[in-house]
Amino acid sequence: MQRTQKYLNKISPSLRQFKSLSKSYESIILSVKIDEIKLDGVNFFNEYPERNHQSGMMTFTRPNDDVPYKTVLIIDNKDTISTNGINPINILRSILKKEITTTYCNQEIDHLGAFGYISYECYKYFENVGDLKEDPIGCPESFFLIPKTMITIDHRKNTLTISHLVSAQLDEKSYQEESKTIFKIIGFIQNMNLNKNNSTNTIKKFLKQPTSLITKKGIYLNKVKKIKQLIKEGELIQCVFSQRFEKKSTLDDELLLTYLVHEYPSEYIFQLIGTDFTVTGSSPEMFLKVKNNKATIRPVAGTVGVNKKSNKLKLATNLKESIKDNAEHIMLVDLARNDLGRVSEKGTVKVNKLLETQNYNNVIHLVSEVSGKIAKKFDSLDTFMSTFPIGTLTGAPKIRAAKLISELESEGRGPYCGAIGWFSANGDLETSTIIRTAIRKNGKISFNAGGGIVYDSIPEVEYQETLYKIKAFKDIKL
Repeated sequence: MQRTQKYLNKISPSLRQFKSLSKSYESIILSVKIDEIKLDGVNFFNEYPERNHQSGMMTFTRPNDDVPYKTVLIIDNKDTISTNGINPINILRSILKKEITTTYCNQEIDHLGAFGYISYECYKYFENVGDLKEDPIGCPESFFLIPKTMITIDHRKNTLTISHLVSAQLDEKSYQEESKTIFKIIGFIQNMNLNKNNSTNTIKKFLKQPTSLITKKGIYLNKVKKIKQLIKEGELIQCVFSQRFEKKSTLDDELLLTYLVHEYPSEYIFQLIGTDFTVTGSSPEMFLKVKNNKATIRPVAGTVGVNKKSNKLKLATNLKESIKDNAEHIMLVDLARNDLGRVSEKGTVKVNKLLETQNYNNVIHLVSEVSGKIAKKFDSLDTFMSTFPIGTLTGAPKIRAAKLISELESEGRGPYCGAIGWFSANGDLETSTIIRTAIRKNGKISFNAGGGIVYDSIPEVEYQETLYKIKAFKDIKL
């Protein structure tokens, strides 16, 4: 405890400030910032013994960087929000508005907000797409954690901030008692065992367990042919068709998270532990980021599978020169421009990056970036609804593609193809698409993959692409 005492006077606000602030607020965020420290957020999240069962974490990495620029860890929650049958954005907006008006938080700290996901089927609340099939796994349509205790790590500056939500009506003794929550975290960090557990054998057993295909290969190929026929008839230009895989497993959430971090790193790595389910993923695709009223979408479309023997440079060059993949990608960039244009100031929507290749352990993708300045009559949540789900996971025209997906896919998608991330009460947000993701529930782990079907798609090639994309969760020979 002695080693943590030096942080006693660093808690903000001080007791005197706290008493003054308590006259104006219902709740107050206590916080401590620690400089010159490097912390493996995933390791801490897995090991901290006093973490609430319902908790979550997410790492945020810029394209082509090897390490995250930020990690957010929700250690304990004030509340959880689970919705079904209603527009989750209305609920989220109400909660965030109350948070920012009733709770004091240092402006340098991004504690007020919610971490969670919005599932693919919530599209029906944003656009007239009719009834969409239900999630076969039974996860809520949306699920959010409202933080009580959280850690935000700035990996660029090697700093971390521990923040803790308390009632504004604390007396001096209670203030000191609540401060101990922060001290416990500091003490644990100072004494952390940085040696990683060797979980290789456990992971290998998980990978080798039989994987069930929910849709038989022949049925999948026939439906791809049907989509191609509808495209030829002018019904639509592209449809992103997917399938679900499943395997029985008692694999610990901690091991699955660690495995993805080290073997299949991506821009966004996340784990959200709900009441009776866990969503764990390593996604290469940013869905929507809003910072200071600037909205950015980063479409990922165009894929080639790789393995250890692949010539990645040659494959990347071929992908970039592929007429089919270029045409498909440009169409989805235009779709992103259109979605952003509906809520952006006139003339501000721009394509910042176009057709760049991005390398990952098992695939290479084509990636672009589109941004716009949100018009004054809209906010970040309006922008979310305008752009959700990202066109790379539906097709074009977007509404027609979504209706066809619901008709041809044998079941709903649930969290898959939705979005997960941090929704700040200050109006900023950063979300990832929920792909390359495993969902654990009822003793089973489910994972989905799909691909964009266009006029000249080859059904067998499209089928193989789905196998490459779920390679992280399945021991397959390619």
